[in-house]
Amino acid sequence: MTKKFRQPQGVSDVLTRQCYAKNKIERQLLDCYARYGYNQIDTPVLEYGDLYSAGAGKVNMNKLFKLTDYDGSLLVLRPDMTMPISRIVSTKIPEGKYKFCYRGKMFRFSQGVGTREFSQVGIELMGASGIAYDAEVVSLAIASLLEVGLEEFIIDIGHVGFFKGLLQSLDLAEDERKELAELVESKNSIGEQLFAKKVGLTKDQQERILKMPMLFGGDEVFAEARKYCVNDEMKNAVETLEKLDTILKQQGYDKYVSYDLSLVGEMSYYSGIVFKGMCEQVGSSILSGGRYDHLCDSFDRDIPSVGFAIGSDMLLQALSSAGKLPVKGTRDVAVGCSEDAVASALAFVRELTGEGKYVVNLSVCEQSEVADYAKNNGTKQAYYIDGKGSRRIV
Repeated sequence: MTKKFRQPQGVSDVLTRQCYAKNKIERQLLDCYARYGYNQIDTPVLEYGDLYSAGAGKVNMNKLFKLTDYDGSLLVLRPDMTMPISRIVSTKIPEGKYKFCYRGKMFRFSQGVGTREFSQVGIELMGASGIAYDAEVVSLAIASLLEVGLEEFIIDIGHVGFFKGLLQSLDLAEDERKELAELVESKNSIGEQLFAKKVGLTKDQQERILKMPMLFGGDEVFAEARKYCVNDEMKNAVETLEKLDTILKQQGYDKYVSYDLSLVGEMSYYSGIVFKGMCEQVGSSILSGGRYDHLCDSFDRDIPSVGFAIGSDMLLQALSSAGKLPVKGTRDVAVGCSEDAVASALAFVRELTGEGKYVVNLSVCEQSEVADYAKNNGTKQAYYIDGKGSRRIV
């Protein structure tokens, strides 16, 4: 009896056609980033748990896959690339400005049907702050999606300073701040009303909170957002987004951009702009990023940074729905041979591949099989080699 094996939940096999498309798209993205001056970097899949247990990059350790090293140290499978790259820049590289790109597998624990293993391609611009660098990264996010053939998408942009400034005007405990952030980002107006009553906010404070989820759209959002600014942090956030909008418009990218002041992200992680890429054909974001200036604080280094990551699997889904998924091309040549011509066939295949041709070696078979393969697979040329080493086009 054949034993049936099951895959763990949240992981999947990538078969030939999808694997070809995924590799091609990821290579296109990396090549795009390289042309803009970003150098590829890689990090280990295994990291010490300490990397994610404290500081601005702290995550819920219950969401990480954990294992024990030989000396009892706690190891985790990396849930992202940003923290490991921050570790490298903080501990192994002199101070300066660095542009990195990457691709790799990430792992996060989830119960039920959630994805546990996923691929990302992204960039990190480290050691630089200011609107010029924010604009560069958002522009590159747009350019790279266009590079792989995606046309119908929107980059939603917010700024955590707007919500942080609002929190400064409220007397809330830390757990209440987190609760409010979740309500605002999910645009849960009923939950916001109940929260406001629970913590005893004034009428004006309630109005500002309830207005936040409605502050989204085009550049008209900025004027509306100013009406609810109660301190300089909120005003500076709006001004930053206005400057970013001006730069994106000058590049003709305004059709790909919208603004959402309720996009607060993870406030302990992000320090400035936050953004995510949305596509109608995909139920979740295909891209996310922002400015995170304090991730390197844990290493006693001040390294302002901004970047983003694209979910390869989500991007594949979006391209497939749009009919833009790369299709594997046909082989240039098919080669078959008789049983006593294997060496001659292998030598011929090596000769063809040396010329840059893509070859399928059918090895020992009938001449008719080579002809049938070429006909059914659109192969440009087909050869059969007999025991005398003679090559015949079939």
